[in-house]
Amino acid sequence: MDGTPPMPRLISLYFSARCCRQQCETPPRRTPQTADAGPIGRRVISGLNARSSLERAAIPSPAGVRRVASGPCCFYNSRSASQVSGPSLKVNEQRFIGSLTGLRFVAAATVAIGHGAPSLAQGLLPELIAQVSSIGMTMFFVLSGFVLWLNYAARFQSQPFGNALREFAIARFARLYPMYAVIVLAVVAYVVIARDLSAPSLGFILTMTQAWFPVQNGTMLVAVVPSLQHLWSISVELFFYLLFPFVCLLFAGVARLPTIIWIALANIVTFALTIAAAFTFGDALLRAAAPSLTQNGMQWLTYYSPYLHIAQFLAGCLAAMIYKNRADASIGDGERRCVRLLFWLALVSLICAPVLLFLQPRLPGWSFVIELAVRLIEISGFSIVFVAASRYGHAAWLSSRALIIGGECSYSIYLLHPFLIRLAMIGKSDAPGALELALRLGLFVAIATAVAWVTYMLIEAPSRTWLRRAFRTSAPRDVIHATPV
Repeated sequence: MDGTPPMPRLISLYFSARCCRQQCETPPRRTPQTADAGPIGRRVISGLNARSSLERAAIPSPAGVRRVASGPCCFYNSRSASQVSGPSLKVNEQRFIGSLTGLRFVAAATVAIGHGAPSLAQGLLPELIAQVSSIGMTMFFVLSGFVLWLNYAARFQSQPFGNALREFAIARFARLYPMYAVIVLAVVAYVVIARDLSAPSLGFILTMTQAWFPVQNGTMLVAVVPSLQHLWSISVELFFYLLFPFVCLLFAGVARLPTIIWIALANIVTFALTIAAAFTFGDALLRAAAPSLTQNGMQWLTYYSPYLHIAQFLAGCLAAMIYKNRADASIGDGERRCVRLLFWLALVSLICAPVLLFLQPRLPGWSFVIELAVRLIEISGFSIVFVAASRYGHAAWLSSRALIIGGECSYSIYLLHPFLIRLAMIGKSDAPGALELALRLGLFVAIATAVAWVTYMLIEAPSRTWLRRAFRTSAPRDVIHATPV
């Protein structure tokens, strides 16, 4: 996988997603024994050859990238067919789940829209739309736990810890740092050279630790360089990476579904208690630990710091454990109806969450209740949506080719979007209406996606491939990375 050039890889994703959707809707036309035979089953076919070969052979998928037949939402399993027996295939850590990749683009677009609305218009509607950005960030943190568990948990639990840790660290560094470093160095160069300003806290930013600590010289550390403030979430993600190996060891051996569900519920309850403690004792704690931080201290503690986001990451890990537990099981009618009900309840609740955040400053007496309700809606709602989309086939449109390619370059969308909003402001009226605002937000997302695709092709994918080759490491398929983008 590391040696696949970026362009053929993306083309392959297009047609893999299309074949995946068609195969979910059409029963296999050949027996498993026939599908397992022949040269097609012994190699992974990419690009247009993959599509034409699959159509000529009329098989569900090549045996080298077999499609799991259980459930309406399929994924590719990299095990050879000879390793699998029985009507259902064992779950392997190397997989492609198109709906999760599509969700990455949805999250990136949500954050971009939330950040762009206040710049494009003023009034109640842009203020309401702005609230979706924090919902999008939580989506990334939960999704991060979900896909990291699918990709790496088995390695930490079955391989020597040192070997698994090395592969994980190199793969994550190759995923995050090259594009991140390009953005940081470009902005710092502009600040220092063009504007003749200093760049304080550069050491924290370059090491991705700016969100871990509250203050530098009386200013919230994540905001010392305003143009790079949005990189706080990358710092949070790095904290998750350091935590993840220990999470794998902690949950090793936990396989029974009731046990996983009880742990997930305990995580949510602990999260609620932690939020209550932060709002009750947070001010006193910050005055003692960071007396120079006189403004925005609670904002750092409850939003920018990684500590209250740990439960969201764990929720994603636990949701992935539920997915793996049910991946090989047959789906009964009762289970399908229950999941469908939970999916729609979660979706409606997540749609209502930005409205609650919009009302929060207008209802000061209910501020804590609203904050707690939104946090619990996010952590439980996204967990349900991810399992329902990946295992039970809900929101199949997320596997479309356009959304998959958007998900692939979603990291660059997140890194670049604050610098591209001015392009969507060209020619705007003084008081844009709802229609103009919607059109300009769509234009903004389109511009950010186009530029991100270019940087993905020129920087992200080549640098990732080069680093993995240099360190001679293998990694699970990159099509479902969940970095906060």
